[in-house]
Amino acid sequence: MKLFIFTCLLLINLSCSAAQIVAKVNDQPISAFDATARAKLISIQNSTPLTKEKKSEYVQEALNSLIDDKVKIVEAQRNGFSVSDKEVKEAIAHLESQNGMKKGEMTKVLEKNNIPLSILEEQIRADLMWLQVLQKNKRSLHQPSQAEIDQLKNNLKNELKEEGFYVAEMLISNQKEAEECYQELHKGKSFQELAKKHSIASSAKKGGEVGWIEKNKYSKEIFEVLKQMGPGDVSAPLKTPKGYLIILVIDRKYAITTETVPVWELAQMALPANKTSALGDTINKLNSCETFLNFAKDIAIKESVKSGMISPQQLPRELKSILQDVKLKKVVGPIQTPDSDLFFMKCKIINKKVIPDDSELKLRLEAKSMETLSEKLLRNAKRFTVIEMR
Repeated sequence: MKLFIFTCLLLINLSCSAAQIVAKVNDQPISAFDATARAKLISIQNSTPLTKEKKSEYVQEALNSLIDDKVKIVEAQRNGFSVSDKEVKEAIAHLESQNGMKKGEMTKVLEKNNIPLSILEEQIRADLMWLQVLQKNKRSLHQPSQAEIDQLKNNLKNELKEEGFYVAEMLISNQKEAEECYQELHKGKSFQELAKKHSIASSAKKGGEVGWIEKNKYSKEIFEVLKQMGPGDVSAPLKTPKGYLIILVIDRKYAITTETVPVWELAQMALPANKTSALGDTINKLNSCETFLNFAKDIAIKESVKSGMISPQQLPRELKSILQDVKLKKVVGPIQTPDSDLFFMKCKIINKKVIPDDSELKLRLEAKSMETLSEKLLRNAKRFTVIEMR
């Protein structure tokens, strides 16, 4: 009997935790469950995993987003606007189509991640209602001049000429410990975990993540090392006045001085290593991206099957080197990883213009003006809304 009572109390506590109210907007509640579910949705939309390190950051972003959505709906209703359930469903169907998904597949993705469909529906409803508010106030927007378009074009050209590095770092006080960490990385240990445990830099609490760095972040000598690295590369320990620095290049922006750059349409899949030998001959006979992807959908690890346009400069150095001179529609692989064997196919190559046309630049400026208008209207709407944080 006591065990039964304890179980009931536990279930009640879990239920209360999920239903805990963390904020109210005009007496409309937002629960901890809502915030967590929206955080999961944001991680899917951003294609970034909801790690333990990122969870609190994502939940806070989600809570702010939920508050904004409720304010938007209140303001839209005050202006006499509404959105039907049919319009919300049509928007979801359009979203599925844009992402190459079948009708109803979005719901399955949400269910798999324990996200109620209502979380996405409310986000879409708020966006559609807020769009009506923006359209009403659009007349006040400034129309971009040719001078502003030309200025944006020059700014983009100058930005493209600049190199950039998105990095994570480990600063370790002594050489022996630094060398040991470097060896651990080559054995597959997580950079984040090692940085948290060994780094004495302020970035350690973020797993070493620094972000896009300014030119004065590191010495000239270290920047020369960075210039030889690509995404995924890790430097050997570099001696600095404060200790030994190990740098991971997460992403890199190369300097571009040409009017066009090559972009590849790339298809990929991953197979469990124990399946590769049995399927090797079949895989090598695939001679188009359509047959490659159809084969992958039936056989490969589901999450690994992808295709899309990518600049070769965005690929890890080793992969870029492997794919650089491969003929179109030829299977490349297996490339072995600790968990699986990777296969790729280069579908086509196009030369993409680096600087958009004036018409697209004008649209960018108009979008920026619309974003500024949205922020202004949202700030004003919040002045007349009761927002209570718990």
